[in-house]
Parts: sequence; structure tokens; C-alpha cells
Amino acid sequence: MKEKLFILAILSALVLNTYAWKVKTDSTFYAGAWGGASYAKIMGYPNTTPLLGSAFGVKFWLQPNREFSFSTGLAFIQKGYVSQVEYVNTNNGLIGKLDTDFIFNYLNIPLGVNYNLGRNKFNIYLSAGIDIDILLKQSLDCPEVLYLLEDGESVDITWENTEIYKKFNFGVYIGGGLEYRFKPNFIVFADVKYMHGINDSYNVKVDYRLKHRPLVFGLGIRIGIPVTYGYYD
Repeated sequence: MKEKLFILAILSALVLNTYAWKVKTDSTFYAGAWGGASYAKIMGYPNTTPLLGSAFGVKFWLQPNREFSFSTGLAFIQKGYVSQVEYVNTNNGLIGKLDTDFIFNYLNIPLGVNYNLGRNKFNIYLSAGIDIDILLKQSLDCPEVLYLLEDGESVDITWENTEIYKKFNFGVYIGGGLEYRFKPNFIVFADVKYMHGINDSYNVKVDYRLKHRPLVFGLGIRIGIPVTYGYYD
């Protein structure tokens, strides 16, 4: 009986000690949202001009200290380019060459590191990492009136070619931005990153190799939660 009581006392002490300590660290976990635009360009295809697309998403940071952090997230980013395409009407009459948007909608997953140049309320930071892109849809669109019907009406033409492009794309990025700390754990930021696509985006054999090279601009907020170890009553 005494042995059982002794063991019970030891177990009780261990449980109480387990739930009685808490250690605060210098690390902070941040979550935030951002929105902006992409200035999309490509490499490998002639006679193209940049496409202005949409970009937005959520981001997560683990910041061991004020200088360094690791980041990831999920984003929707439009990439692509603008190129002239020749069109004809239903009577095979030549309409001419018109600027056409080649739009690639991607789900983007970045994995990166960031370096903060200061510890003030207003700071500059640098970032670099890798990108994983999952193609959601590729479509062509001409903002101008494209196709003249036989009865004289007109419509805009949009069509999809997703199957001829690779589902997964990979690249690296570099960037930087500005942040302002209203409070230690409430930050607004503005940043830009250059995305350097590595692989050829075509899934079929063509004469050109298409690689995405956009600039992505964003404005956002992030909210931090200090990281602690242990528990307390």
C-alpha cells in the first residue's frame, strides 16, 4: 500500500510539473493576406508584350528572430503574355491581327527565406526561395471585338487550351519589400518579387520553349502569435 501511494505521489508531481511551466521564445508565427497584380512576361516566344494579371493569396511566416523568417503560403497568380493573332469571320474574310491575351491561371506555393534589414517600426526586407506552380486553366481572350457573325452581330472570343501545357511548373524567386509595424504583432507590408520559371511550360512538342518570368506586386497585412513552449495551469 505504501509503495502504491509513493508511486501515485511521484506521478502526481510529474503531472503538476508538466502543466506548471511555460517558456516564452523570441519566435513568432505570422499569418496574413495580400492582394495585388502580376506584370507577366515570358521567355522563348517571339513578338510578345507583357500581360497585366491578378494576384492574391495568404501567407505564413515563422520568424525565429527579427532578422530572419521562413515563409510559405497559397496564392492565385495570373501569368502569360500578349501576342497578335490573325482572325477571320464566318465567311473566311480576313479581320486582321489583333492583340490577344494568353492567360495562365496558377495556384502558387512559395517556399522561402526572408532577411529583415532593421528592427524599427519601418523596415526593409529581402526574400528568396522556390516556387511550385499548379496550372488551373489556360485561356485566350481578345478584349477587342473579334468575330463578326453572318447576321452582323459581334461577340468576344474566349477559348481554352489547358491540356497542351504542363500541370506543374517550378521556378525560383527573389524579392523585397517594406513593412510597417503598427504594433509588434500587427504589420502592414508592400512587396515585389521576380519569378524565374525554370521548366518549359509546353506539354506538347513545339518550336518554342515557353518559360514564365513575371513580376508580382502585393499589399497586405500580417498578424503574429508569439511561440511558447510548455503549459501552465
